Amino acid sequence: MKNRIQNIIKIYTNDLKNIATNWVAMVLIGGLIFLPSLYAWFNIYASWDPYGQTNQMQVAIVNEDEGATVQGEDINVGDELVINLSTNKNFDWKFTKREEAIDKVRMGDYFAAVIIPANFSTKLTSVLQDTPEQATIEYYVNEKINSIAPKITDKGASGIAEQISSEFISTVNGTIFEIFNELGIEIEKEVPNFEKFEEYIFLIEENLPEIEQTMNQSAEDGEKAAGLVKEGLAMMPEVQKTTTEGLTTVQSATLLLREAEVTLNNLSPMVEKDLQRVQKITKDVESFLSQLANTNLDTAKLDQALADLQSQLKTAQQVVEELIQHVEAIGDIGQNAEQARQALKQKVQAAIDEIKTHYDTSSIEEQLANEKIVQELERILQSIDQLPNAKEREQLVLNKLYHLQTVLTEFGRNLDAVSQIDINDATIKQNIKNLQRVAGETSIQIDGFLKQYKNDLEPKIKDMLAGAKNSLTGATDILTKVQGMIPEVTQILKNTDGSLQKANDTLAKIQTDYPALSEKIIDLANKLRTLNNEADIHEIIQLLKNNASAERDFFADPVKVENHKMFPIKNYGTGMMPFYTVLSIWVGCLLLISLLSVNIHHNGEYTIREVYLGRLLTFSTFALLQTTIITMGDIFLFDSSISAPILFVLFGIFIAGVFITVVYTLVSVFGDVGKAMAIVMLVLQIAGSGGTYPVQLLPKFFQMINPFLPFTYAIELMREAVGGIIWSKVWLDIGVLFTVGIIFLLFGLFFKKILSEKTEALLKKSRETDIIH
Repeated sequence: MKNRIQNIIKIYTNDLKNIATNWVAMVLIGGLIFLPSLYAWFNIYASWDPYGQTNQMQVAIVNEDEGATVQGEDINVGDELVINLSTNKNFDWKFTKREEAIDKVRMGDYFAAVIIPANFSTKLTSVLQDTPEQATIEYYVNEKINSIAPKITDKGASGIAEQISSEFISTVNGTIFEIFNELGIEIEKEVPNFEKFEEYIFLIEENLPEIEQTMNQSAEDGEKAAGLVKEGLAMMPEVQKTTTEGLTTVQSATLLLREAEVTLNNLSPMVEKDLQRVQKITKDVESFLSQLANTNLDTAKLDQALADLQSQLKTAQQVVEELIQHVEAIGDIGQNAEQARQALKQKVQAAIDEIKTHYDTSSIEEQLANEKIVQELERILQSIDQLPNAKEREQLVLNKLYHLQTVLTEFGRNLDAVSQIDINDATIKQNIKNLQRVAGETSIQIDGFLKQYKNDLEPKIKDMLAGAKNSLTGATDILTKVQGMIPEVTQILKNTDGSLQKANDTLAKIQTDYPALSEKIIDLANKLRTLNNEADIHEIIQLLKNNASAERDFFADPVKVENHKMFPIKNYGTGMMPFYTVLSIWVGCLLLISLLSVNIHHNGEYTIREVYLGRLLTFSTFALLQTTIITMGDIFLFDSSISAPILFVLFGIFIAGVFITVVYTLVSVFGDVGKAMAIVMLVLQIAGSGGTYPVQLLPKFFQMINPFLPFTYAIELMREAVGGIIWSKVWLDIGVLFTVGIIFLLFGLFFKKILSEKTEALLKKSRETDIIH
């Protein structure tokens, strides 16, 4: 065992000594050690920040948008987009025409072209219409230029679309929330009205049974009112007749009053003259009796005096009788006036009663017309009742005249009695004095009556006649006016009849629809209660009154991503560094086994296993040097942020040990076939390890082989050092890689001797072609 280890070490030291003493070998080995690092560094540098250079990619922008008009304002989204893109540095934007843009994309001068059509703004603003249309952007890309470029430019086009959408949503929502803001203020003003409306709804709901009962009663009343209107229409001819008769009566009364006025004017001087005659006679009688009382009378003179007195007394009696006739005539005048007044009053009252019989109707117009007629007729009644009544005064005058007639008659009897007394009788003087006294009283009564007639009776009767004439004139005017209003009232009644019919029909329809309406009111009341329970109107108003500008900004970018990088990677190159580093280590191993021999030529003193292990140490040394250069260059040549640089180097060295064991074993055991196997493994691992794309995006075959590829664990191990250590994953990756290395080491120890003779025979056969070395 000791000799084997010594032999293994001897093989290793001899290899190093032979290289050190041969400058050509040193140059070749130096190139082999350094060359893999170039592979890693160039690839890392080339992919360091490819997406940071998109500003050098030319993308054409064609704006054909003709704009649109919204609520009187002109907008052009295409122009706004051009203005925004002119300050955007993501791509090298070229603003040009459609034909030029498409032609240059076809020729490969432009990577892509974005064309904004003429109806772009119109379709965007169609959101305010009943049938909104989706706006479109034309996108042209030349995928022949590069496989990655279309994806990048696609992202740019998507970004433009997102920018337009965001700006449009922001603008539309800003406008909407400005309207909401104004609406919230207006609603806040109307909250009391809304609350009143709510109270009314609840009140209506509560009184629905009473409303239905009232509606039914109204329907009945409507039918009754229609009947009353029809009766009113039927009574209009009677009203016409009544007013016509009233006019006839008034005209007759007016004519009678005129005749009475003429009679009064004729009688008044006669009555006054007769009263004056009676007054004169009574004064003469009184004077004559005074003389008789103071004179010594003889029988002849006394008889003559008494005869004269009898004659004057008869004259006075005749005058009094005439006065009575005149006063009675005047009384007849007053009586006729009173009869005319009563007749007129009866006619007017009959007209009022007739109208009031049909006064209660449902038509406001008819009520107003009837009220107007009744008011005018009642004015006539009032004026008739205010006419002066002279009958009592006329009767008083007649009573006094009758008394005067009685006095004169009694006076005549007294004269007869005196004439039969003997002149020497002592009582005759006393009788004459009594006659003198009676004559004086009669004179006084006649004076009073004359004054009363002039100052009271005659003026009152004249006033009565004048007032009656005025009242009758007013009554004539009013009755004429009322008669003129009858056609208008008739038309109103006809209109009311039609309106009542329509109202009754409408009411009948409402009665039919009332159950459904009642259900809707109950449903609305229940919804209002639900709304009150689930939402507060004041909170809704406060929401509507929110700042419109802030709401616009929110909807332009409603979700703000707060980015938390758990294992931050500086750039794309740093992210690709684990893949290219691992790939370079494998490539370095392939270069070693391609140019260096895995066997010792002219070997006669070492066993196959000793050669296998001895040369493995030599290859491992070169692989470790390659890896050290690669990892140290990654750290110092690139401005990368490797989380654990020391571990990055150590992990690389560990991976190199595993990879060289795998590759060296394949070539040592299988010869040139092993080289091919190593290359196949490289190809499979590049595609299936998930170094560039996530495993989940790979085809099913690569997803299946991924867990069995050393690259999978080597890249994950190097990513831990670059991004941040999770030791559980590190130990897993190290354990898997260590197991792979042990498996291939044991495979080489046990199968090299068995398979070497067969592979050597194959190699000799292949060399016979003089093509394969």
